[in-house]
Amino acid sequence: MSTTTDPSDERRVLSEDESRAIRRGVPNPRVPMPAVALPTLGLFFGALALWVGATWLVLADLSPWWLVLTIPVHAVVTFLMFTVLHETAHLAGGRLRWVNEVLGRLSIVFVAAWASFPVLRFVHIEHHRNTNEDRFADPDAWSELGPSWALPLRWMTQDLYYFWFYSPLIARRPRAEVAEQIGVLVAVVAAFATMIVTGHGWELLVIYVIPQRLGIGLLAWWFDWLPHHELEATASSNRFRATRVRVGWERVMNPLMLYQNYHLVHHIHPTIPFYRYVQAWRRAESDYLDRGAPISTAWGSELSPAEYRAWRRITDNIDRDADLPRRPHRLRVAEVRRLTPDAVSITFDVPGELRETFRFLPGQNVVVGAEIDGEHVRRNYSICTAAGSGVLRIAVRLTEDGQFSTYANTRLAAGDELSVTPPGGQFTLTPDPEARRHIAAVAAGSGITPVISILASALATEPGSRATLLYANRDAGSAMFADELAMLTRQFEGRLEVVHFHSRAEGRDGGPTTTEHEDVVPARLDADRLRHHLRDPRLQSAEWFLCGPSTLLDDVESVLEDHEVPADQVHRELFVAPDDDLDEDDLADVVPATVTVTSGGEQTVVESEGTASLLETVLDGGVDVPYLCTGGICGTCRATITRGTVHMQQNYALSDDDVAGGAVLTCQSRPTSPEVAVDFDR
Repeated sequence: MSTTTDPSDERRVLSEDESRAIRRGVPNPRVPMPAVALPTLGLFFGALALWVGATWLVLADLSPWWLVLTIPVHAVVTFLMFTVLHETAHLAGGRLRWVNEVLGRLSIVFVAAWASFPVLRFVHIEHHRNTNEDRFADPDAWSELGPSWALPLRWMTQDLYYFWFYSPLIARRPRAEVAEQIGVLVAVVAAFATMIVTGHGWELLVIYVIPQRLGIGLLAWWFDWLPHHELEATASSNRFRATRVRVGWERVMNPLMLYQNYHLVHHIHPTIPFYRYVQAWRRAESDYLDRGAPISTAWGSELSPAEYRAWRRITDNIDRDADLPRRPHRLRVAEVRRLTPDAVSITFDVPGELRETFRFLPGQNVVVGAEIDGEHVRRNYSICTAAGSGVLRIAVRLTEDGQFSTYANTRLAAGDELSVTPPGGQFTLTPDPEARRHIAAVAAGSGITPVISILASALATEPGSRATLLYANRDAGSAMFADELAMLTRQFEGRLEVVHFHSRAEGRDGGPTTTEHEDVVPARLDADRLRHHLRDPRLQSAEWFLCGPSTLLDDVESVLEDHEVPADQVHRELFVAPDDDLDEDDLADVVPATVTVTSGGEQTVVESEGTASLLETVLDGGVDVPYLCTGGICGTCRATITRGTVHMQQNYALSDDDVAGGAVLTCQSRPTSPEVAVDFDR
């Protein structure tokens, strides 16, 4: 989900309606905002505290060295307060009108005391309308004119040019705006004159005049010259190329520049708060690059989109935000291989520029999507190759009425493309070359896919470790990766022991079939047989990985608990989703409802007949929200109920505290009250 508007929207920076909304102080309905933007509010009070401290040092009449210190501090206050002013001018200080109006008028005193907030807002919006035009249309063009030696002087007089720019327009501006400006100007002149006459001119100079000139110079350089100089495109000709972004050293530059190194994002989406610029860039990065967005490094070297992509690969994503959603990429299918009569493996061709993006830990999974008969279908599959192998492969078993599994097993072919998210998931093991441990795993059916990755990765990386796998299937013909497991037992020369359990062979004549490092037991894997294996003290102290249906995993965990295997050594992942059909008891309290959905800061009202899950209702209503397994297992569709009640059928992902706090799995929840409000942003 993106909190930004669509970058492909080719309208002007501000439409007429948006501009009128800006002048009226009405929030732009296209851009989601909290009631009060707490980072902006915090910035205001932090800058105010700096100003109070520095001002006290001046008035305390301490050593002259303290005065030298206070001048740059007061200049920084000008810079910080301008960010607050800039946010409120774009209604990014909060959804509430009065928040922007109050913060704007308070902060402008520290930036350009002679100006009123409405006037500065109007002049700044003219810059957005006419970016990179001449100085008669774009007031910020003043910062780029003249010889290079004169630029610092222009930067320090940028606010004075604003006054010159506004003066010819006074007759056409609203009376209230002009009246407020005249009132502010008279009050400031009177206050400054009073301070000079009463002998406080020195304090006025040190506390305000000198730092304010330095701060204005810094602002014009930072907000005007750096993002716009030497760019020929204008807001009207190509707004995606009228402002640049500056990349590199971002852990330093982002807070130092208050995210204005991503100033292009602000010009495309003016009402996005400054602290969301990087997030917006990451989510729409491909769109920006496809449009030839101007990019430079922190030190001014220009980068083409291709060079930027290469630079990102070289830096190994060190500046990426770790908490961003996994954005899917189109990957070509390199191979579809038959594993069993009802299962195939799918190997993807990962291009060089995405190798780091698709680097995975053993046991992690990807979300795979395809357009099937006009419907976009997404499913979650574990990666079944060793980490570090450079091979991205999943396995798909055919299930009854399974859209994607049927497509993968019958129609998918090498050369086709699927959407694939970068790897994620917590059912993982981090291999340690120094480790000497025993790893035990229980897998049933398709549950082998993350387990084989974990075992192969650990044994390849940890020469001192051993592993035991208890693998349950119907029969030998349904055992996925049987050949690979046999190969692994030979490759690691006895460090891997595999015990196959074949439930359909139970009760047949003949004992178990045994090879050198593989046993085949013609019986179901149950609690008694697991207890038999736990007589081995190595398994009692092993680190366990369990993947399969809940009934089996519940039994396994109970046995492990009886044998005092520590809970933190047991890792569990459900692999078979519970049946989604509702029984009569589930339907007893379900009612039709009006559902208010909050997603990405925007609210949408949809109608539910009651029998469909909240997730189905929301998706049918055209709201794009995250989901993966639709079986109550992965937790991706988690949301918070803020009004009304629901019935949650299954829950394998949320803790009791989560549920007590109002969290639900929307794929498993149905309304039990006539009105329900569900928030995907919490």
